[in-house]
Parts: sequence; structure tokens; C-alpha cells
Amino acid sequence: MCRVLMYSGDAVPLDDLLYQPNNSLVKQAHDPQMLNMLSLAGFGMLAWDASSHRPDVPFGYRSVNIPVFDQNLKELAEKLRVTTLIAHVRGVPFRDDPTVGEQNLHPFRYRGYRVALAHNGGLAAFDRMRFALLEHIKPEIARLIRGNTDSEWLYALLLSQLENPQAGLDPEEIVPALEKTLAIVREVRRHHDIHTSSPVNLFVSDGARLVGVRFAFDHGCYDTQNPAELQNAHHMFLGLWYTTGKAYGLHDDEWKMIGDAANAASSILISSEPLTRDTSTWFEVPEYSALIAATHGGNLLLTVKDLDV
Repeated sequence: MCRVLMYSGDAVPLDDLLYQPNNSLVKQAHDPQMLNMLSLAGFGMLAWDASSHRPDVPFGYRSVNIPVFDQNLKELAEKLRVTTLIAHVRGVPFRDDPTVGEQNLHPFRYRGYRVALAHNGGLAAFDRMRFALLEHIKPEIARLIRGNTDSEWLYALLLSQLENPQAGLDPEEIVPALEKTLAIVREVRRHHDIHTSSPVNLFVSDGARLVGVRFAFDHGCYDTQNPAELQNAHHMFLGLWYTTGKAYGLHDDEWKMIGDAANAASSILISSEPLTRDTSTWFEVPEYSALIAATHGGNLLLTVKDLDV
């Protein structure tokens, strides 16, 4: 399974998100604390900086290198400050059939479209159901698909449920669009007699708002005739964590988000697992729900909505 993080708030050094915390995303690629496998199939990120030229367009970086050995990424991280980030380390099964290539690296964001998506999880038997999704994907979006991952197809499917997919993320529209996307996948799985546990944690942003989805199809159902699947199965419901506050960084020799009840939060981190040693300020997103984060007047507004799928 992959590891993902999103951030939105005051400008922070990218290095403080990717490398420096006790359980940073780069460390999670080879030493995750809440996963029993490695994520060694590449790294990708989209980073927005409100003070940069064309602040609505993110800086993108993708490499099939293992991030801990990627000197280019490290040097960029030490230089850049970001106000919004989606970063992803890709994990694939240790078999000879997965395609490891730049076209399959998250986050996905088609040119001319503002919404971006990263995925933590996997749709079982995706090759059997892939092309049944085409009738639900707008032709102009289907033509943009470059890779063969379930994640990119989920992205194209989600864009196709939006009334204006090239516009920004509308907090009122995104949850119904997510529910339509997941409902289509559920129906296609049923039609193809696919009932194996398939986690679908999604990380969605347009640079101004963040949405984290914690979801799974048929959680706990595995093919008992396939010992390898049982051995490699992740029997825990994949986690999704968040923390909010006024300032993220190194405080009193500890990496953490600080703030107090008298001041409204302005920053948020959403991640596959907490980045910091002290996890007491992190909260788990409820199963089968979406966490929506937006700012108004400099204050962070959080909404958690159950997904009706």
C-alpha cells in the first residue's frame, strides 16, 4: 500500500514535511509504522505556493527513484516553501506484473484541470473491471489517461462526475461526486463478481481545499483459495489521520502542530499515518467518511460527512 500526505496552511519548508519529522513521508517509504510492507515504486508530489507566480498552478515532481536516495528531491525540499501539498510514495505488490513507471505515479492532475488526486489502497481484480468504467468517464477525460493503475482511473471517473471538472473544488459538490464515483465502482465490481477487500483512501485537492476519504469495498473479505493473498492481506482498515493548529514545525525539540483553544486553527495535515513522535494531537478520520478542509477569513473550517454508498 502507498503512503500519502496532504498539507494546507501557512508556508512551511517542504523539507519539514517530507524529511525532517520523526515519521516523515520519506521515512515511511522504507520504515512505515502502521503498514507491513514497503513503498518503493516511486515518489510524486504537487506543491502550491501562494506567493509564487501563478499560485493556482502547482509545482510537480515525479520520480521512480526511492525518495530516500533521491538527491534532487532533497535539494528541492530544502529550498521550497509550500502552502498546500499532496505528496505520495507508491507501493506495489512484490510480484513481476506491476508496472513501475512515471505514468503511474501519483498525484494525478490533468493539464487544464485544477482538481488533483492521490490514492492509498487498491481495487482487487481491476484488470477485469477496468474497461467497464469507460461508459462512466467523459470521452475528453478518458483520452487523457496515460497509465494503467486503478488510481488514475478513479481520478478520471471522479472528474467525470463533476459538473465542471476544470473548475476548482466545490465543497458542496465534491461529496456527491465522490459518492457517485464509489457507487459506480461498487456496481461494476458486483457485475464482475468481485467481492475481495479493496481499500480506497483518497486524497483530493485543488490547492485551496483538501478532501480526505477513508473507504473500503468489502472490507475483510479475502479469497480463501489464494494463500498468498491471505498472507499479504492488510486486515486492518487502512488508517487516515489528521491534525490541526496554528503552526506546524519543530517546537521544543519536537515536531508537532501547535495551537490553543483560544485561537482558531489555520493549518492542517492529513496523512496515511501520523508524521510525528507525539501522536496525541492526531485524530483518525472515521471509516466510510470524507473529511473536508477549507479556509475562510484565515480560519480553517472542517467538515466530516458520512459517505452514502
